[in-house]
Amino acid sequence: MTGPGLQGLVESLQTVFDVVNLMELEDGQAADQPEDGLRVQYEVQGGRIGCSLCRTIRAGGKTYQLHLSAPLAGNGLPEDRMSERERRLFREDLNHDFLSGVYNRHYLDTIFREKVDTWAAQGGQGALALVSLDGYAGLEADHGQPTVNQVLCYVANQWKKHYDQSDKKLVCRLDDAVFAVACSDYTGPQLEAEMRAIYDGMPTACITSVGMMSRVPFTLSIGCAGLEELENPCWDGLYQLSQKRLAAARTAGGDQVFHTEG
Repeated sequence: MTGPGLQGLVESLQTVFDVVNLMELEDGQAADQPEDGLRVQYEVQGGRIGCSLCRTIRAGGKTYQLHLSAPLAGNGLPEDRMSERERRLFREDLNHDFLSGVYNRHYLDTIFREKVDTWAAQGGQGALALVSLDGYAGLEADHGQPTVNQVLCYVANQWKKHYDQSDKKLVCRLDDAVFAVACSDYTGPQLEAEMRAIYDGMPTACITSVGMMSRVPFTLSIGCAGLEELENPCWDGLYQLSQKRLAAARTAGGDQVFHTEG
């Protein structure tokens, strides 16, 4: 989307929603915000139930966060009028990445992190790996966003083959080029060894079908950590240690699984 196109979108939304706010994100904030579809929240506003929508949008090389808000017709939650099947599908959509179909940051930061903190409090095991597509910006410049999107979906599916149990081990997309693999009943070294074996056997290129079919090589950087390594085991500490190790893998040139003390 271009800058003028974004402005036109905002102007059209102002005719429908009570509140339309568009905020440009700084680089550090933008890194944590995937473009993964609408995020929905309901809240009581002046005695009425309102609906707030949020979406991250890329336009003109910048990242924006769009917030929309309006009161609901009637005074009940949409879920109250849904069948059980409709509620289940709604919750699944809310927790999944719009592009790749794996879980999204919302699920990881809410439901799954609570599970990890519970395991930690009970002395259980848990491990987290952050997986980054190397050279994302270069791939986008060389092949275009639609082709890179196919590569991202391919990478997501490669990991999902092995980690696809919502309450025990799963794959989440965190931002444009970073995924998380989170597992219960694993130590850091166990997850590292398993992911290293999977990565060693993973195809090194994706055959894309945008325009002319093409073969797009890719590599990944992976940083692993386990709850057992932390003095005070908790989700925040686990995530920070995984981030540190992912950064070390990138600094070392990428194309590797990184796990070491510290």
